[in-house]
Amino acid sequence: MEIEELPCEEHHQILDVHIAGSSYPPFVLSFKNLTYDVKVSTKSGFPFRWKKPNVSSGNTTKSLLRGISGEAKEGETMAILGASGSGKSTLIDALANRISKQSLKGSITLNGEVLDSDVLKVISAYVMQDDLLFPMLTVEETLMFSAEFRLPRSVSKSKKKARVQGLIDQLGLRNAAKTVIGDEGHRGVSGGERRRVSIGIDIIHDPILLFLDEPTSGLDSTSALMVVKVLQRIAESGSIVIMSIHQPSSRILGLIDRLIILSQGRTLYSGSPYNLPQFFSDFGHPIPNNENPSEFALDLIRELEGTSSGTQILFEFNKTWKASSMDDNGGDDTISNRRCTLPLKDAIAKSISRGKLVSGGNGANHSSSVPSFANPFYIELMVLSKRLLTNSRRMPAKFAVRLGTITVTGIVLATMFWQLDDSPAGVQERLGCISISIATIFFNCITEVPTFIQERYIFMRETAYNAYRRSSYVLARLIPDVFLAFVSGIAIVSYFLFLCGFLVARDRLPKYWLWFHYISLVKYPYEAILQNEFLDPTKCFVLGVQLFD
Repeated sequence: MEIEELPCEEHHQILDVHIAGSSYPPFVLSFKNLTYDVKVSTKSGFPFRWKKPNVSSGNTTKSLLRGISGEAKEGETMAILGASGSGKSTLIDALANRISKQSLKGSITLNGEVLDSDVLKVISAYVMQDDLLFPMLTVEETLMFSAEFRLPRSVSKSKKKARVQGLIDQLGLRNAAKTVIGDEGHRGVSGGERRRVSIGIDIIHDPILLFLDEPTSGLDSTSALMVVKVLQRIAESGSIVIMSIHQPSSRILGLIDRLIILSQGRTLYSGSPYNLPQFFSDFGHPIPNNENPSEFALDLIRELEGTSSGTQILFEFNKTWKASSMDDNGGDDTISNRRCTLPLKDAIAKSISRGKLVSGGNGANHSSSVPSFANPFYIELMVLSKRLLTNSRRMPAKFAVRLGTITVTGIVLATMFWQLDDSPAGVQERLGCISISIATIFFNCITEVPTFIQERYIFMRETAYNAYRRSSYVLARLIPDVFLAFVSGIAIVSYFLFLCGFLVARDRLPKYWLWFHYISLVKYPYEAILQNEFLDPTKCFVLGVQLFD
C-alpha cells in the first residue's frame, strides 16, 4: 500500500519528518538485565478460609522476566515474539513503565539516561491490545478529538486539522474517514481499520517512543500486514517502535528490524530476523525451504519446553552465538551507540525542532518542553463534554427509552397524587409522594453508571499518558469512577431512604445511626420539600381520628 504525501505546508511542518541521511544522532532505548518476579498465592475454594498460625500460606514466586537485555534505535521496529505466557506483554509493560519500579530489577535508559516517569508519559504512547473507541464517532472525529486533547493551544485549529488529515493518509484510512467506528449494534469500520484508528489516536502528538501490545492480534493476514506497514512508516518518521507479536507471517517478519524471541521469560534469540535461518542452522535445526521462520522457531521452542532440560540448551547457544556473531546487536555496537547519542535533554529539544512531539514547547529544556498536560483544565472539560454529547446524540433509541421512562413515571406519580386534600390522610399521601419522587430521581441517575463502566477502559487508556486530567473527565460525566457503582449505588440510595426521616423520625432513630441520617442525600431535599409544602400559615391541616381513616 502506497501512502501519499500531503503537499500542504502545514502538513510538512507537523508531519513530514524523515531521518534518512540526517546528521543528528538517533535516540537509543537500552534495557539491561530486566528481571520481574511476582508472588503467586494458592487459592482455596472458600474465599474466607481461616488461616491457622504458624502454617505457610502457600505463596510461591514466579519469574516473568529473567535477565532480558537489548536495545532499540530510532527509525527501527522491534518485535518481541513468543508463545502465550512467554513474557512478551510483560516486557512491553516493563519498557513502557507500566510495572512498579520497586518490583522490576535492571535498568532502562534512553540515550544513556534513566527516564523520569512524567517525561516518559509525554514522549511515549502505548497502544493496548483491545480497540477501545467510542462507537458512534467517525474515524475523522475520533482522531480530531484526540488532537484536541494532545495538541496544545499553540497549535492552531487549521494545523490540528492538517495533522489529522495527514494521519488519516498515513494510516491508510482515507476511504473510511467519514465512517463511524461501530459496535455490535451498529455497522462500522473493519477490524483492521479499527486497529489503525487505535494506533492513530495514540500517535497524534508524534511520540518518540511507541509501544504496542499485539497490534496484529485478531486480524487477517492482509490487515495485519497493513498495520505493520503503518508501524514501519511511523518508525521511519523518527520514532522507536516496539511491539509484541504472537506469530507473524513471513511478509511481516521482513518488515521488522530487530527481533527478540522469548520463552518462559528468557531470551532465546535477539537480533535481525534475517539471521534466523543461519541461527537455527548453526543450532543444528535448519529451517526448511518455504517455511515461515517464526512458525518454525515457535514450534521448535514448544518441543524443547516439553523436554526435561527445557529450553536451556537453546538459551546457552544464543549467548554463545551472539558473542561470536559478526552481526551482534550488543558489544561494540552498543558502545558505539552510546558514544554517538546526544544527552537526553538536547535530543528531545532537537526532536521537537524537527517536528516531533507536537505537544512540546520551545525545547528550551526537557522539563519545560514536555509539559504534563497539553491543555488547561477548562479546554479539557469542553472537549470531553462535546465528545460525550456527540456520541450520545447518535444513539436516539437509548435517549428515547430514558426520556420515555421518565415521562411515564412522572405521569403515573402525577395522576396518583392529584389534588390532595388537607386531611391527615392527605398529609400522609403527600409524604409518600415526596419520598417516592426523590427516590425515583436518584434511581434514574444510577442508570447512567453502566454507560460509564463501558467507557472506563477508554478513560484509563487516555489518562495513563496524560491526554487529560482525571478531574476533567469526572466533571464532564458528573459521576464517580467506581466499577461497582451500579450495585453499590442502589444499596446506598436505599440506606439513604431508610434513614432520611421518612420511615422513622430523626429523634426516634438509634443513636448509632444518626451519622448516616445526616449524610443521607435524601434527607435534605426531602426536608426542603416538606417545608415548602407544609410551612404555609394560611393552611390548617385537620387533626384527630381522620389520621386513621
